Amino acid sequence: MNHAIRRTADLNVPSQRVGTVVVDPIRAVIDYALANGVNQDRVENLIGLSLENTLGNLIIPAIAGPTLFGALLDDGIGIAPAIEVAQDAPFSFFGGLERAVFLAPTGREALKQLSAAFAVFHDRLIPAFEETRSYYSFSFRYPNEERDNGACNEVVIAVLIRLMRSVFGRYGNPREVRLRYDRNGQKQAYSDFYASSICYRTPDKGFGLVFRKEDMEWHQPGYDEQVFELSTRRLLDQAARRSHQTPASDFLELINAADVCARSGVFKTLAIAQTAGLNERRAQRIAQQHGSSLGKLLAQSRLKVFREQLSKNPNTSVEEFSNLLGFSDGRAVRRALKSWTGQSLSELRARTIS
Repeated sequence: MNHAIRRTADLNVPSQRVGTVVVDPIRAVIDYALANGVNQDRVENLIGLSLENTLGNLIIPAIAGPTLFGALLDDGIGIAPAIEVAQDAPFSFFGGLERAVFLAPTGREALKQLSAAFAVFHDRLIPAFEETRSYYSFSFRYPNEERDNGACNEVVIAVLIRLMRSVFGRYGNPREVRLRYDRNGQKQAYSDFYASSICYRTPDKGFGLVFRKEDMEWHQPGYDEQVFELSTRRLLDQAARRSHQTPASDFLELINAADVCARSGVFKTLAIAQTAGLNERRAQRIAQQHGSSLGKLLAQSRLKVFREQLSKNPNTSVEEFSNLLGFSDGRAVRRALKSWTGQSLSELRARTIS
């Protein structure tokens, strides 16, 4: 088999220390939203974070991605947003994971390393590598994919395809791609991007890639066992540290707690803290460490409840929304919606009906 020689410089991959996190995957979604005209205030309201505080080594909780993507899909931005984000995302999107592919001796080992070290860039994904008599597969699940119908997962799949193609050439095209088409994505965009791969829309299964064994068992020219082992060890160490970073996990619990409270009709910051099993001062401090506040998380959750109700019944009255969201009157609802989304209730309703 004649495979392209893999050279990082040819692929425009930024040089970096193996096993470091350079760009969090959620950042790719944020950058896409900003590039498509969503103002910064609205993005911050949606994800409950201050963008000024997401630089450096701070990890953005994974739940922020689906929350933002859900709003983008509601807005109808782009022809196939998941594909568009993936095409622009740098390979450093994966932290050190691209090195696990570049340095692996075979395609099989590359897939195994992706599965073993996926926590290096995502704090909630559940990955798996499977081997049968005919195929190798890499798949993953994300517990909060219902927030955006799996659109963020589709971004991950598409970037993985780009990475595999750059390393293995045409052998990087999987036999099957398992995903959910995002609800605003045009099927032709998926067909064009995935080329010869068979795309399955599988809402009941994890997202994943299935490769023929014969395409992934070739041996890498110039493979260096010592370098590969060093890279793998550093990457797995980083993945272990990432999976145990308490602030991100605690912040995720606060976001979930805010959602639980809002859906129960409880709109108190103290209730959010108590639902997360924290005192209010500690909860506020965790939120502040991530550029947010309990008040912002509550507003974010109110918006989610609003969108869910609007989707179920676009003709819900402003008075009904006032009761549902815990506001004093319809005027307060309209002010809040304008602040959160930049749009009026009538505009949001018209978009949902259309």
